[in-house]
Amino acid sequence: MKKKVCVFCLLLTSLCAMALILDEMHVHGYRVNRSASLPCLVYRITPLKENEPVQRGDCVLINLSTFTNVVIEQGVERGYVNRNEPMLKRIGGIPGDTIVLDGNCLIVNGETTKITVASADYYGGKLRAYPTPITLSPDCYWLISNPERGFDSRYFGSVNRSAFTHKAYPVF
Repeated sequence: MKKKVCVFCLLLTSLCAMALILDEMHVHGYRVNRSASLPCLVYRITPLKENEPVQRGDCVLINLSTFTNVVIEQGVERGYVNRNEPMLKRIGGIPGDTIVLDGNCLIVNGETTKITVASADYYGGKLRAYPTPITLSPDCYWLISNPERGFDSRYFGSVNRSAFTHKAYPVF
């Protein structure tokens, strides 16, 4: 006689196993990216030393509590970001770079990127592009993300290096 399998029990067991796996990953320095900001799902996270260099293309975690900005606050209110969770972004501009948001394109040092600037979020809420052109001052970085409506420096401006807490390396 076959035993009946309880679907609820299988679901509960699967959820518990997933929670244990995620907890174990967290302990060993891995994080699951829950936003569409960057393409990879899992990142290995390493603490960033105070004077450790960062460069264009690096992925970093930003501590949102280290800086206040009206646009960041708007992002918290709209649910784009959570003030209590670090934000994961890629560095698109480094100190000395000239940033221009021209029409709907991001231009770094005269080179047009594939990153566009939206005038509204997915729900129709207005987005205002950060005023440019600007040249990034020492210790200031321009953060980017992939989706057209990703919440990054296009809307809140440059971020000081002191806000970076960790580097993130894509795993898969």
